[in-house]
Amino acid sequence: MAEYRSARKADVVLSVGAAYAFGGLLPTLEAAREHLADDGVLLLGDCFWEHEPDPAVRAEQENGPQKYADLPTTVAQVIADGWTPIYGYISTRAEWDEYEWCWTGTLANWALDNPEHPDHDLALQMSSDHRTSWLGGYRGFLGFVVLLLRRTPPSVSTEV
Repeated sequence: MAEYRSARKADVVLSVGAAYAFGGLLPTLEAAREHLADDGVLLLGDCFWEHEPDPAVRAEQENGPQKYADLPTTVAQVIADGWTPIYGYISTRAEWDEYEWCWTGTLANWALDNPEHPDHDLALQMSSDHRTSWLGGYRGFLGFVVLLLRRTPPSVSTEV
């Protein structure tokens, strides 16, 4: 992944659903810190376990560097890393379902509209596999939270 560098620090850094690209929650926070002005805000969106899934579902969803925790633990990790949540939003089941239907449906629709494309079969398979993983696996277990964060001054102590 290419590294973005600027002489000026950013007022806002966004990382929504992209923590896997940095290797998980804490590396994402570190990457944001490098680019964010001292008084800037980080909009962070990440998954968390609403309910403990069975081991197979956990293994499937955490097969890379990204590991999830429950919401209180996720927020505690953010705070322990030197951030203060100033706002948060937890996606509802209906919003999460809408996202997943759009994700899988858009990919399938593209494949159906492009039967001659060399990635047609792959796109249909990816859509089907993801839909099966969601509906038959992590639906109702995996949640999504968006947190608006500011850096906690070193002299301030915060708790969950």
